[in-house]
Amino acid sequence: MQLKSADIPYCAVRKELIRVAVPVLNVEEARLFAYWVCERYRIRLAKEKHLPKPWTQDPILQKYKFTNVRREQDKETIWLINHVCLNTNLSYGHTLLNCILFRLFNKSQTIEHIGLVDFDNIPYDSIRKKLDSARFVLFSNAFFTSGPKAAANKLFSNEPNKAVRIIRLVALHKAQDIIGRIMRSVTPREVFEALESCPGLGRFLAYQIFVDFTYIPAFPFSENEFVVAGPGCKKGLRYLFSNTDGLTDEELLFWLRDNQKRVLGDLTRILTDLPMNERTLSVMSLQNCMCEFSKYIRTTRGQGSPRIRYPGTAHA
Repeated sequence: MQLKSADIPYCAVRKELIRVAVPVLNVEEARLFAYWVCERYRIRLAKEKHLPKPWTQDPILQKYKFTNVRREQDKETIWLINHVCLNTNLSYGHTLLNCILFRLFNKSQTIEHIGLVDFDNIPYDSIRKKLDSARFVLFSNAFFTSGPKAAANKLFSNEPNKAVRIIRLVALHKAQDIIGRIMRSVTPREVFEALESCPGLGRFLAYQIFVDFTYIPAFPFSENEFVVAGPGCKKGLRYLFSNTDGLTDEELLFWLRDNQKRVLGDLTRILTDLPMNERTLSVMSLQNCMCEFSKYIRTTRGQGSPRIRYPGTAHA
């Protein structure tokens, strides 16, 4: 969560208002949020140490899958960082394009099967044969991939392979100068807006792809000074705050970042696998946590449950 060269503090939010605002936390929900963050991180540490199950006594966290407190520690994102973002064999432009492609599948198994794509010379016949031979589900259900699939199906209806349609969609993004628009952007918001305007992406995926870009060493912006609240995050914020004191959802996330010790306690005692100066949460991590917290609190209240079950018990 290191800051980067072109970061703009409090990008696209009202810094002075955030600093003087006094939003009101719901006491019980704030306690639950702090508990969820700490317990979910403890689960990760126990799993990384190969300790025996169960990694928690919380029946909800045993039964259902929740993403990690820090997004870059999730399995698929780790793969993306190691194989795409840090891949020195890719040009900067092709790194950006393969990041977009990865997130539209959100499944490393698919990208490993077809290989990283050279968008200057796409071997469609070869890729189509590889995909036709795949014996696994090509798309993850963890992200909103319906938008890209719908756009690709409409734009490339003559393409018989639905996964190749996604590759053609990213090739269209390239043809519409998405690389140039990103490289000419002087603020994180401009990068986000360039992505949001791409066919099939939309607000949610545009922000998630922006965050993926922040893992690329040459990308000039970090995840800590710009945020876009997703639908699940907005729900979580409604649970957490009884009064926002006029702050937008994004401004509430910055307020949480700046006041996280008050809300979450001393995270230096929890995030023990990280260097001391990294033991805080960025606005992106808080956005991610808010989404997961909204699922957790709804489950505790019998108002629904996460879609994906998780084998977290001793007998799983």
